[in-house]
Amino acid sequence: MSTGPTPAPDLWRRSLPAVETAATVWTVQVATPWLTDPDHQRVRDDLDLVLFLRALKEQTGFCFRRVLLYDPPSDLGGAPDRYAAAQADHAAWIGRVRRHLAAIGAEGSAGGSLPDGCEYSVRLLILGRAGTRTAPAVEDGLWTEQTPPADVQAAWSDPRLIPLDPHEESIIGPHRDRNPLWQGAFLG
Repeated sequence: MSTGPTPAPDLWRRSLPAVETAATVWTVQVATPWLTDPDHQRVRDDLDLVLFLRALKEQTGFCFRRVLLYDPPSDLGGAPDRYAAAQADHAAWIGRVRRHLAAIGAEGSAGGSLPDGCEYSVRLLILGRAGTRTAPAVEDGLWTEQTPPADVQAAWSDPRLIPLDPHEESIIGPHRDRNPLWQGAFLG
């Protein structure tokens, strides 16, 4: 989870013009305001749309890499219905991003059809659970350079992040239905 303060939505909104033209875009959105704060949600949705439209229209090289939450943290505080609202918002957000990836032909379990030199990848950060190692520590941010900060690169390379597959609705960790070990469990 994000180890620092979430950048203000105004800062992200001011960055959208750079996102509209940058060849490389990295985003980390793992703080709870993306699920609970209306200002953050509007900027999040605008960013999703900008990246989707660029990937849909552009045939030249681009690289969009995003780190999002696998699921909302259970300790949001406040009323019990706050978690349910965050969970519903998260499901809608991830579902929309998944549909965007499928529509543009992003790489996934059923292959991909983006032109050479074009990449739009999303990886999901699973928060630490009781009895497990903690999740990679990474702060929310948006970068339009080839190389983001070292903590973002390290998190991106961490095997505990799960690729968001545009062709599979239900992700069950490493035991997705296309995993040969998972399939073998039912062949006996």
